[in-house]
Amino acid sequence: MKRIPEYFGEQPSISLDSVASVPPRLLRQERDWTCSVACIRTILSAMETEIPSENDFIQKYALEVGGHYTEEILQKKMFGKNKNIVTKRDFPHQDISPSTLNKLLQEKYLIMAECMYNYAHWVVILGYFSPCNRCDIEEHQILLYDPYYDMVRLVIADEFFTMWCDPSGHKQEFIAVKKN
Repeated sequence: MKRIPEYFGEQPSISLDSVASVPPRLLRQERDWTCSVACIRTILSAMETEIPSENDFIQKYALEVGGHYTEEILQKKMFGKNKNIVTKRDFPHQDISPSTLNKLLQEKYLIMAECMYNYAHWVVILGYFSPCNRCDIEEHQILLYDPYYDMVRLVIADEFFTMWCDPSGHKQEFIAVKKN
């Protein structure tokens, strides 16, 4: 039964295809601060045969304990020489919509996003699911991999979009990588 929109008003209905882009390996973070490293290593598993250990990765890029964000990841070339990288910078002054995320997944980008699931925490987005041809965004779901818990989760898309930020003001921080 459809909810009656008396208080919040009508939710936008959109039509999106269900789509997934899943790397071959999902790599758990080994420390409480290495969610970004685990996500990068997970994405690299689709592009390289040898993935450095977490220790080797930390040493190679001289990573300090704490959070690591898009600018540093790109500056240190943690994805190697791959030129097919899309970030929030490619969408200046606009919010990333469900259709943008869906389109990146359709184009076979592997996406890591920072959100508030575990306080400024990086996850890998594996899929976007729309259960019907034209339905409310609250019925859409996002499949993500959480490297802290080593768990795949299915979350409501609307909930994910509201949590796609962190306390220091980074909004919709993400890195999408496509194999050259």
